Amino acid sequence: MTANTPTHLTVETLESPLAVPTSTPRFGWHVTGSSAHVRQSAYEIQILNAHDRSRVASSGRVQSDANAFVALDGVTLASRSDYIWRVRVWIDGEGESPWAESRFGTTLLNLAEWQAPWIEPEQRAVTREPEAGLAAMASGPAQTTSPPEERLHPAPMIRQSFQIPAAPSRARLYITARGLYDVLLNGRPISDEIFAPGHDEHTKRLSYQTYDVTSLLQAGANVIGVTLSDGFWAGRTSFTGDSANYGERLGLSWQLELDREIVAMSDASARSSFGAIRYADVFIGEKYDARAAQPGWATADFDASEWSMVQVTGRSVDKLVPFIGEPVRRVAETSPLAILRTPAGETIIDVGQNMAGRIRLRATGPRGTEIKLEHTEALDRAGNYQTNIIGRNKDQTDFWILAGNGEEQYEPTFTYHGFRYVRVSNYPGELTTDKVTAIAISSDLKTTGAFETDNPLVNRLHSNVFWSQRSNFLSIPTDCPQRERAGWTGDAQIFAAASTNNMQAHQFWTRWLANVRAAQQPDGSVPHIVPNTPSFSRAMSFFGRAAAGWGDAITIVPLVLYDRYGDLQALSENYEAMKAWHQYVRNVAETELPDRYREEPETTPTRQRQRFLWNTGFQFGDWLTPSLSQTQADMMNAAMVTGEFAASAFYFHSTRNLARTAHLLGDVSAEHEYETLSESIKSAFQAEFIEADGRLKVHYQGPYVLALEFGLIPAEQRDAAGRHLADLVAANNDHLDCGFLSLPFLLDTLVGIGRKDLAYKILLQDSAPSWLYQINLGATTIWEEWRGVEEDGQPRSMSLNHYAFGAVDDWLFRHVAGIKALSPGYKEIEVAPDLASPFMHVNAEIATPSGPVRITLDRNGNSANITVVAPANTQTYFKSGQERRLLRTGSNRIAT
Repeated sequence: MTANTPTHLTVETLESPLAVPTSTPRFGWHVTGSSAHVRQSAYEIQILNAHDRSRVASSGRVQSDANAFVALDGVTLASRSDYIWRVRVWIDGEGESPWAESRFGTTLLNLAEWQAPWIEPEQRAVTREPEAGLAAMASGPAQTTSPPEERLHPAPMIRQSFQIPAAPSRARLYITARGLYDVLLNGRPISDEIFAPGHDEHTKRLSYQTYDVTSLLQAGANVIGVTLSDGFWAGRTSFTGDSANYGERLGLSWQLELDREIVAMSDASARSSFGAIRYADVFIGEKYDARAAQPGWATADFDASEWSMVQVTGRSVDKLVPFIGEPVRRVAETSPLAILRTPAGETIIDVGQNMAGRIRLRATGPRGTEIKLEHTEALDRAGNYQTNIIGRNKDQTDFWILAGNGEEQYEPTFTYHGFRYVRVSNYPGELTTDKVTAIAISSDLKTTGAFETDNPLVNRLHSNVFWSQRSNFLSIPTDCPQRERAGWTGDAQIFAAASTNNMQAHQFWTRWLANVRAAQQPDGSVPHIVPNTPSFSRAMSFFGRAAAGWGDAITIVPLVLYDRYGDLQALSENYEAMKAWHQYVRNVAETELPDRYREEPETTPTRQRQRFLWNTGFQFGDWLTPSLSQTQADMMNAAMVTGEFAASAFYFHSTRNLARTAHLLGDVSAEHEYETLSESIKSAFQAEFIEADGRLKVHYQGPYVLALEFGLIPAEQRDAAGRHLADLVAANNDHLDCGFLSLPFLLDTLVGIGRKDLAYKILLQDSAPSWLYQINLGATTIWEEWRGVEEDGQPRSMSLNHYAFGAVDDWLFRHVAGIKALSPGYKEIEVAPDLASPFMHVNAEIATPSGPVRITLDRNGNSANITVVAPANTQTYFKSGQERRLLRTGSNRIAT
């Protein structure tokens, strides 16, 4: 018998990647078959030279059911090389499959091969504005009053001519920049990627990209043209909007290779000038003057005799790292919902969806006409334009000056905005929807999940989560796409698990974790945001070096990658950073003491247990707990009230995470150490925070959720603690009262204490604080704060696009649809839908490393018709009540 050919071949989770950033890549595939239970018993992988198909390596036949993150032992591939790889499998009862084949390449892996120097074009140094403190930035509108054109500068254009004797068979461009770059080769874009080289911890890392430019080159004269902008390197970034965080001058370095031989590189032969982009800033916006464009500037026929020389500034490669994962691209384009005429008489585009992106606009008008585009997330209660984001340099405004040569088109190049509405001023003629395209931009992660019920509000909730993820997965996991665009570590760990259902996020999180390791301080502390923008770090000094639930991201996110994708390497490559973070927390716990205990004798039990509690320094705690954060003025209340509790709870949680990681990596002595320590932390926590009747001394919903979820409540007190939690929910009129750290666990905890009824009441609650309150007020993304818009429709000065509270989406997949990973990477799957949920119809899908698992459920009274599609090469079970049965591969029809 012949088994089916493997499908969905990937290298480092990517399909046919041009330039993987490792010499030891890992392979993945799906298997299919016709038997009832399709099981792979063995595989063989071969790697071939793409040029002549000579064999580079072979695994031989390996007895294993592994089909994800499979590496070839002892194989190290060459830098800057192209390969073919193929795999065949043996399926129990079906025999050997034909070979399945795909391609991949490696990037420049040895920095000694980077020969190109850095060059700086003609430019005006970025204005280094006085740093703004946190209090000043939170107090009101922008602090900078001078117009952007006085503080910003034109985007430099750099061109270089070179000759090649013939059209090449293989050409690769390796390039990076201090700033953002956009590249043309002979007048044509080299890629659909934008915002390269990406956002990194630039004090330690700067990514470079690899492009296949074979088809763009020609025999004879060729021209490479690069436009630069301030980007994340020198532009205004983070909450404080400070400029020049990493440098005041822009630069770039590239080398172009034909068949691995350099034919052109950034050097003194390049020339620079300026063009239509009069300034560009990721926060402020872009000004484009079409009258100043230089048509054909990146083609061989262009006369660049008056262009300026560039400056060669040396060859520094110590911070260069190959880019990992999917780049930022335009991921969706839509027509606007409407063109509005407001009560104030202004023209506003409603794109119908809050997003991270920009507008592509067409117009015909006189030369010199200046069109102004201002972006915002919400209109005020009267339907007029309102800026709901405060802070310096948060303009989100683009200017387009027409050349006056018929119909013209403009889309910004080096900026993006968080918006749903765009106020358009001075548009020539009538603005109609056919003249406008809304463009969503994001890291181009593959959409992998789906969730639907018969409740349109819950479906909208899932959609809102997806759009907040799309908006904020932009090079790094940002908190919001308008005010900060910062990689808050707390937000990241809160949402990481939920993110894996909606998108193939493995490489995205892998790249961010590399930045976390780079940002980690010598004492092991992990900053509040990563990349740790220097000016923001200084402005945040009030909040200390690190915080529980934020820095703990380094112990949480790697385990998410292991559990959801089966990637053990995610643990091994982060293990030292995980241990360093834990040691930092341990040192603080053992050496620092709250002032209230300083007079306590050292020998008392109260004093002795303090060394096992993290209870000093600032903590965010259960941030934005609703009852403690009614107004912006009291946003710190949750931190003050819940900080010590949450810090000690997460100290225990991360200790348990370290024990589990040590076990998985075979570090027996460390496992024992962390297990022992966790028991001491638990005992100290219980003595410090839990009363005899199971009541917590910090008597709020969030602390009960954390204590119950983390296993900190003694077994004999769990029922009592559960009743206290349920009573708090009831006393709050069946509303949630959880902040950032506890909300991801709230509904699971309620189900766990036998109060599923409360879980659904909270899920379907439609008054604030609740998810459906937001939806009833028109939300198309998840808000930062539950009352981002008041009941009368008036927006508050808060972000309306934050993914953190969207962590509930994971519960929809796991509990309502019932799809759970019983073992890492979904090798064992349980499908246990809630047959007593409020929903009569549920349809959900998750893409596992072995293929999609799907469930469709339709209820009619007390009966239900269910279809479950089980991926091959997994053990997939259906569970209903106490009954659990193994499903066959493929479609299974179940009647209950």
